Amino acid sequence: MPANPLSARALDRAAARVLDRLAEAAEVLLPVECAVCRAPGAALCRGCRLLLRRSCARPFEASSAAPLLDPPLPVVAAGRYAHGLATCVLALKNTGRTDLVPVLAACLATALHRAARDWPPGPVLLVPVPTSPAALRRRWFDPVRLLLEDCSRRGVLPAGAVVDRGLRHRGSGTLLPGPAQKRLGAAGRRDRPTGSMRAAAAPGARCVVVDDVLTTGATLGEAARALRAGGAEVVGAVVLAAVRSPAVPLTADPDPAGAW
Repeated sequence: MPANPLSARALDRAAARVLDRLAEAAEVLLPVECAVCRAPGAALCRGCRLLLRRSCARPFEASSAAPLLDPPLPVVAAGRYAHGLATCVLALKNTGRTDLVPVLAACLATALHRAARDWPPGPVLLVPVPTSPAALRRRWFDPVRLLLEDCSRRGVLPAGAVVDRGLRHRGSGTLLPGPAQKRLGAAGRRDRPTGSMRAAAAPGARCVVVDDVLTTGATLGEAARALRAGGAEVVGAVVLAAVRSPAVPLTADPDPAGAW
């Protein structure tokens, strides 16, 4: 029987319990510190955890901040990509702080339930934007899928929603070679993801694309294009964080340094 939507406070308590257990187990082997303020003893201290939950308490419609999301797609974001939320996302992705998964998953679950109000009745597939093979080799995990699987394991997904690996990167090349996605200007971001994904969801399935950070919308747009090309129906998207518009100046030139 599908679980009823949990309140933000209940999700926060559940995430706090999991974080405390992880911290206790990890403390035996190595010191644990707050990912935001560096206070010892917890993956996220009580103060920073409360600030994070407060920043994600009111998910919002974010598609207007994505100039390259074409055609338009409703996007709900858990919070703004700033302060504690940005720090936790970067810590998860760049330094492997998987001990932050429970609290970030709770934030994502709140956004999923907000978005679900506008989904059509019936089953919905939550399709994570896949991490590139290069990033997967570097991290050994897919951050978005990890968050969704945690939500599923704890029974906090919206009723009728299931996690599905409905997108794949094409071949081993993934994104086109060159500068990091986050360093590109608008033109570079528009062209970079084109054709990089293919659909694996069943034709006719209703899908919601899920990603970690919304910047210009180019990646979400490519994910939606690939799913539609495979015969799926895309009813919306949900992200953990959204960068304030304009995320990247429309006249910005690609920076040749670095690789994402």
